[in-house]
Amino acid sequence: MDAWVVVSSAQNVKTSFENNKWGVSTRLKGVWEKVAKGDLLIFYVTSPVRGIVGVAFVEDKIEENTVLWQDELVVGRALYPYRILFKPIFILEKEKWESNKITIKDLKVSVQAGINHLKNEDAKNKLLERISKSWGIKIKENNT
Repeated sequence: MDAWVVVSSAQNVKTSFENNKWGVSTRLKGVWEKVAKGDLLIFYVTSPVRGIVGVAFVEDKIEENTVLWQDELVVGRALYPYRILFKPIFILEKEKWESNKITIKDLKVSVQAGINHLKNEDAKNKLLERISKSWGIKIKENNT
């Protein structure tokens, strides 16, 4: 099971949770192609939260041009046509994002792009341990 840290604004992450979909731009299509069913998505919210607020298993991938996220609504077209359908494992209630988020700054995990492969096994294991301790859930490989 590969792990992917997906990164966006609070509004876009909230919309993703409501629709069980994550989307990436054409620029990130190559990364999107590497994502597989059963992989782990780890949701990182940028400003003002700056932390992990949910985890999910990848169910499928599709290409679609449906306008879904707020920034897509503004421009009137799909900005993130490469979609990942997911099954939530645990999602913090939005009101608890700031108080119950999981911080990762010390793990040196990349949060630069909309989707980032978490290749470092040590960082991945430490993050899964934090998720388990903070939220009381144990994530097992192939637990789809």
